[in-house]
Amino acid sequence: MARMQNAPARRSAGRALAWLAAAALLAALAAPAAAEDLVIDNLAFKSLDGDAFAIARLDFVNTNLTRDEIIRLLTPDSPADDDRALAQKFEADRISIPSVDILGADGSKIHLAGLTADHVDAGRIDSLDLAGFDAAGTDKDGPLTIKCGALHIDGLDVAPLLAGDGDRARPARLGGLTLAGLEVVGPDPGEAPGQSIHIAIGSIALHDDYAGDAIKRGKMKIAAAVVEPSPGSEAGKGLASLGYSKVELTIALDAEYQADAKTLALENLSIDGVGMGSLALDANFADVAPSLFGADGGERMQALFDAGVASFALKLANAGLFDKALAYYAKELGLSPDKLREQWSALVGRTATTTLGGGPASLALAAELQKFIARPNTLTLSLKAKGAPLKASDIFAAGDPSEIAAKLDISAAADR
Repeated sequence: MARMQNAPARRSAGRALAWLAAAALLAALAAPAAAEDLVIDNLAFKSLDGDAFAIARLDFVNTNLTRDEIIRLLTPDSPADDDRALAQKFEADRISIPSVDILGADGSKIHLAGLTADHVDAGRIDSLDLAGFDAAGTDKDGPLTIKCGALHIDGLDVAPLLAGDGDRARPARLGGLTLAGLEVVGPDPGEAPGQSIHIAIGSIALHDDYAGDAIKRGKMKIAAAVVEPSPGSEAGKGLASLGYSKVELTIALDAEYQADAKTLALENLSIDGVGMGSLALDANFADVAPSLFGADGGERMQALFDAGVASFALKLANAGLFDKALAYYAKELGLSPDKLREQWSALVGRTATTTLGGGPASLALAAELQKFIARPNTLTLSLKAKGAPLKASDIFAAGDPSEIAAKLDISAAADR
């Protein structure tokens, strides 16, 4: 997709999202003040660069900010320190904004519908809803449209960010999120002038449970994520050479972290491509310090370096991509698909036996890999540490792959 961060339409969208965040995440840390219900009608602003904001109505239930303070908070181009001070003292039982319309100085249009937030308190919001979002404008290479379906968020917590702790602030967190559709149509890169790329997501569902600062359990699913480049682009031509006009994926992940045991399990990390096949991964990690989920970047990297792989299993299910790739590379090399299949099988056999030392286990592994190449259906690769979990330091210290393989039990199973 074209790079649009310097385009006027993208700047307007960015300002709109920033305004939305300010309006939705009004949070408080200061001492309580007198609270009241407040209604503001026909609010209009104009930013210094000419963008016009129109809000027909704002409803606040049991809020501790005054009308003037709310208006100052929402006014474009107001000083950041002033906005932070107001946000840090904001409380409300409910915020309701039926619609926001933004007309950019460049002619772009943005419409937000049905924004509500319940129980805003000290940077925490029990629930946040947006009925929909539409934007239309013109990038330097052509028209751009964005449409977003209903968005719901539970348990949003941005208190550390509002407190101004800088780089050491605990990341924002949320308990759950659902999104009912996102669609972007914009100009393809300069390699395909006059053509457009289509990006869409059918739905997103996230849910996280926390124990202290660390995630205890997390679930994610992104369904029907579509990337459809223009036929004239390099990406479009590359897909066409494999027999596809677009990529459509569903991605899912379950994760569980046990702080006491310092173990992290990834369960059914899966990527499923329509007309392609799927990859599914189950993995277990040991010695995972809670600082992996903390705010300090250096501590996170150290925790990642100190963690070790105890086991993983990777399952590949072919639904056409392997065969299409084989046919493509055979054509590029001037070979028949059967001849290239023979070459791949021989290469896998030599590599597996050389890497694993040529014993019975390596021969069995090579045989299963070759079985999959001959008839690509399903293939499962399994790895388990023989003793202590395999760490990054073990990999860096190894002189060749066989030293790493000696620390692992590795096996494969085709068509099982």
